[in-house]
Amino acid sequence: MSAIDWDRLNELRSDIGEEDFADVAILFVAELQESLDGLDPATANVADFHFVRGSAANLGFTALVEACASAETACQTGAAPDVEAVRRAFDDALAEVRPTVPELADAA
Repeated sequence: MSAIDWDRLNELRSDIGEEDFADVAILFVAELQESLDGLDPATANVADFHFVRGSAANLGFTALVEACASAETACQTGAAPDVEAVRRAFDDALAEVRPTVPELADAA
C-alpha cells in the first residue's frame, strides 16, 4: 500500500505551480519534522497530532494521516499514543517520495 496519495500531491503541485511547489512543500515537511521531533509520548496530546495530520493531508501523506488519527483517538481515550508509528509513517512517506520529489525528502 502506498504511503502517499499521489493524486493529492500532484494536485497541490498543480495548484501552487511547479516553480513554487518545492518551496511550499519543503516548508510543510520541515514543519512536520519539527513537530515530530518534539513529540513526547508522555505529553503528546490531540492538538499535536491534529496539526501533523492536517499538514500530512495537504501533502497527500495518507499513511501519516491514518497514524495521526489513531494517535488522536488514543489521546482522547486516555491511552498512550503510538508516536513511533507516526514517525514511521512520516519516514515511509519520505522514502516513497524521494525518487520523484527528492527535495521533499531532503527537507526533513
